[in-house]
Amino acid sequence: MPKEGEINYLKNLGEQGAEHAAQKPFSDPDCPQYLAEMGAVMLLLPKAPGTLLDLGCGAGWTSLFLAKHGFWVTGIDIAEDMIARANERKDMEQVDRVRFVAYDYERYGVEGEYDCALFFDALHHAEDEVEAIATAYRALKPGGVCVVTEPGIGHADSPGAVEARRKYGVTERDMPPETVIRAGRRVGFRKFDVYPHARGIHATLYGNPLGGFFMRGLVNMDFVKVTMVLLKVFLHKRRSGIVVMRKQGER
Repeated sequence: MPKEGEINYLKNLGEQGAEHAAQKPFSDPDCPQYLAEMGAVMLLLPKAPGTLLDLGCGAGWTSLFLAKHGFWVTGIDIAEDMIARANERKDMEQVDRVRFVAYDYERYGVEGEYDCALFFDALHHAEDEVEAIATAYRALKPGGVCVVTEPGIGHADSPGAVEARRKYGVTERDMPPETVIRAGRRVGFRKFDVYPHARGIHATLYGNPLGGFFMRGLVNMDFVKVTMVLLKVFLHKRRSGIVVMRKQGER
């Protein structure tokens, strides 16, 4: 079953893979893109300090990052060994604004405790995104904000996702803004905004040029890069993007 794949994911990675997960994002080749996306998330979240629920936190890097920024964070993940790694990293980095809980984010029952909630590359692993987003909705105080940054259309068929399903039995799904918003409406969210992924803009503006000499020169031209960024911004609402959902009510 897919949830068994998520629970056993870390042990199935082996020691090298587990160490990579524990040191993320700095151990990952896409570290610059992860950090760019986190910068966007920080701008979209309410201003710290405040309470934040990090759903599907894995080995905890997002939770620790946001705790250092000033939030009081609870990170939850279905895999107990992921939470163990997160606690090890918490102790090593001496971060006292975060706690980690091993729990299925489709079943977590906390109500009205958090100013904000976050899914950072985690919702696309859900068996039922409606149940997962319902958890976030219940956990938020009136007026609370949920930020969702997930891979969009095409992710499920990408080579990495196909290999992860085959090798580890995990869930890998497309999670475009329309899917997130549809689920959000079902559970009670009423206000939505969609923003382009910062990681895509970052890669376009600062990434390595593609192709041969002609393409390198073309892609390095400022107007071409700006045009590519504008296309990403124009297309993000349908194919991919960061969704911000607000719970009705006053804080």
